[in-house]
Amino acid sequence: MTRNQKLLKFIPVNNDLNKAIAFANTLDVNNIKNVQRIKTKEFYIPTLEIIEKLQDEGWNIFGVNEQRGNNRKINRNYVQMQHPDFAMKNAKGKDEALVSLTITNSCNGSKPLSLDLGMYRQVCSNGTIAFNRAAESEIIRHIQVDYNNLANFISNINRKTSVVLNEFEKLKHTNLSVKEMQKLAYEAAQLRYSNLDDIDINDLLSVNRIEDEGNDLWTVFNRIQENLIGDVANLNEDIRLNKQLFSLANQYALAV
Repeated sequence: MTRNQKLLKFIPVNNDLNKAIAFANTLDVNNIKNVQRIKTKEFYIPTLEIIEKLQDEGWNIFGVNEQRGNNRKINRNYVQMQHPDFAMKNAKGKDEALVSLTITNSCNGSKPLSLDLGMYRQVCSNGTIAFNRAAESEIIRHIQVDYNNLANFISNINRKTSVVLNEFEKLKHTNLSVKEMQKLAYEAAQLRYSNLDDIDINDLLSVNRIEDEGNDLWTVFNRIQENLIGDVANLNEDIRLNKQLFSLANQYALAV
């Protein structure tokens, strides 16, 4: 796969819970135990339980995925959810991007479940998400005290959603010069590559569709993000890079 080829990050399920489990059966703890033959911790928190609680709060399942370890067994599952009431509008007043919530959970409970807020731009067909590093992940450990406190974790996510939307809106109202765009692209490339000799910074700024045209920080950020991270296969690495990239772009917004 070349650097310019984009990967589909999540398998779309259109808010169909049965389809989500069909494509990622480790969302259901019964499948983890009986199909995958994986032993879980005593107070293991199934991803399915978190999904259902979020659906009660108006969140919809957009897509799912799973990751295999070195032994080829599934060791982690991912869910992307969106909330229709939290959207960024374009100049025509139509939804351009939706606040996104990514759930990451280990299959045996060895690592905590995490909830990461970001922004999903609907024209990005590969499902690339801009994760907001400023909105710290909600980390839910597989222990009794956290299991008993799930309602508060969900409440914190809903409270942070409006804040995240405002953070991304700031990017839309920050315009960059050509020099600033090139500097941002160069600094972004350093997040992924240690050697930039074979990297053409202008490739990271290339326009892939008409919606990518413009010099506002939000548009430039999305061009760089898709061209830099679109081919990253490991979702943990994808989330890490996206958080760092948003943090970098946000420095330009704060500097105005």
